[in-house]
Amino acid sequence: MSKSEKPISSRRKFLGSAAAAGAAGMVLSSGTEAQSPPKKFAGLDPLWPAPVSGNNKASITTPPLAVRVLNKAGFGPRPGDVDAYMALDADPTGETQLPLWLEDQLNPANTPLGDPGVYDRLDALANSLEPADNDAFDTLDKTPLELWQVYGPHEDYSTRLRPVWQMERMTLLRAAYSKWQLQEVLYDFWFNHFNIKGREFPAYSMMPEYDRVVRQHMFGNFGDMLNANAKTASMLYYLDNYVNTWPRPNENYAREVLELHTLGAIENYYGAVDPATVPDNTPPQAGTPQQGGYTEIDVMEFAKALTGWGVADGNYDDLTNTGEFLFRPGRHYDDFGDAPITVMDVVLAGPGGESDVTDVLDYLAGHYSTARYVSWKLCTRLIGDNPPLSIVDSTAEEFYTRSADADQLKEVYRHILTSTEFKDAWGTKIRRPIETLVRAMRGADVDLTIRVDHGVSNSVFGHLDDTGQYPYGYDLPTGYPDESVMWQGSGPLIMSWRTVTFLLRQSEVANLGDQTNSGVIEPERTPINLVDFWMTRAMGYTLDGSVVSKLVGFVVETSGESEDVSLDPDVTNNTASSSSYTKIIRGLVGLILMSPDAMRR
Repeated sequence: MSKSEKPISSRRKFLGSAAAAGAAGMVLSSGTEAQSPPKKFAGLDPLWPAPVSGNNKASITTPPLAVRVLNKAGFGPRPGDVDAYMALDADPTGETQLPLWLEDQLNPANTPLGDPGVYDRLDALANSLEPADNDAFDTLDKTPLELWQVYGPHEDYSTRLRPVWQMERMTLLRAAYSKWQLQEVLYDFWFNHFNIKGREFPAYSMMPEYDRVVRQHMFGNFGDMLNANAKTASMLYYLDNYVNTWPRPNENYAREVLELHTLGAIENYYGAVDPATVPDNTPPQAGTPQQGGYTEIDVMEFAKALTGWGVADGNYDDLTNTGEFLFRPGRHYDDFGDAPITVMDVVLAGPGGESDVTDVLDYLAGHYSTARYVSWKLCTRLIGDNPPLSIVDSTAEEFYTRSADADQLKEVYRHILTSTEFKDAWGTKIRRPIETLVRAMRGADVDLTIRVDHGVSNSVFGHLDDTGQYPYGYDLPTGYPDESVMWQGSGPLIMSWRTVTFLLRQSEVANLGDQTNSGVIEPERTPINLVDFWMTRAMGYTLDGSVVSKLVGFVVETSGESEDVSLDPDVTNNTASSSSYTKIIRGLVGLILMSPDAMRR
């Protein structure tokens, strides 16, 4: 079976489209370094460059702790979420509510009763009169054997890729509607940590199984997750270990395990030097000194240990074709007598078979440099770019000292999310396109059961394609970049705005006029009250006064009413998609959801 993929289309670059102008034109920043906008945007303040440091940073409002928590440990609040968080205790600061909220989030119940926001939607699809809806997620409960043998080799392109198409949509569905927001944020983190390309063989058919492996371990032990990931057909094909045989080893997977999955190359790659020259590090609490990093020799030695570690794909010495992990002793390194394998501090005098690999993986999972690297990545995701060294150090110690615990990762997350550094940080990260979309879906209370073979859903994914971030779509094993600077260019920002604008225009899923009228009674639908209603509903807090003034000014200008005068009832009672009232509310909500405050976390 040959590798196959559907390339994701290249990003279209433009600065002056009417679609982008609808939502992004009146952004609410005072950045000073942006290029001059097209004439039709004259007089409007640009978002990029968004204020990040120095005096400009003051224009970003720091929200209450409840809002900060729901935006950094989740994809942002839905209407009512901030009130639900605060109702956990009586503390007006939200401090004592955090451990209560966190305890719940660290123990997700992925059942129909435990997560109705997702399962009620799946149940509605199962009972729909539309046959396409009944089968919208029909591959996600298939066994690995079914995925490998039925979908992987299928002659029909759409059938082959159906599992990954369904997983792409399920990932967004969970992010938007799951009660277990921390779980979905962490899933995004760990998938990118162990990134594979979704449109390649065999990932396009095996993605439901890969998803289950990530989810099964992400609240457990890192070493267990590393070992389980190392046995997935998707990873072994993606990084070529399925063809790693002796005497012709392929070092690709060995290199990425060291560089990306465990030690990290940033501080711990020493290049083409003698491993004996690499200094030791000393783990905390009088831990045993370890070789502090890895070299090219360690990469090649690990590649030798990994020979024969592959997939039952019907090739080589047997005809077994199940897609399961298969160790082939006949393809494994066999020269132990003359040259034992040495990977850093691990000496394999062998032949140990599978244990030649698991011994190295276990060593790497328990290495202090791995603890530091993974802790830094977690702090960057959950706290912000350039997290304080204090929290990286303390998290690394927590990670390292709990390396044998079954709930290691759960306690590492708890350590980060209850830290002062987490609670105090705000605004150093820009939302990536998928986060921007999901944040908008939640803030605007969009009612969209994303699925395959569905017009609005397919259009949303078409727009995401143009942003530069498509679920399971990154080519490189690094996963999508997490640094804000990678997402602040005009391409990702404008295409993200365009995606949100498209979504807000779909009245069947974003009934913004009706939402407004249900919360603001007729005599009180003044520009000021409409702005207050949607700031609270979509953001959970009141923005800076200068931002509020611009938002009110927008409603005043587009409605023709003074800021404290209620809009004409004949206008506000018409909530049809094409009505002037719906257009006003749509513009207001778009401005709020794509303001600098909303784009940050």
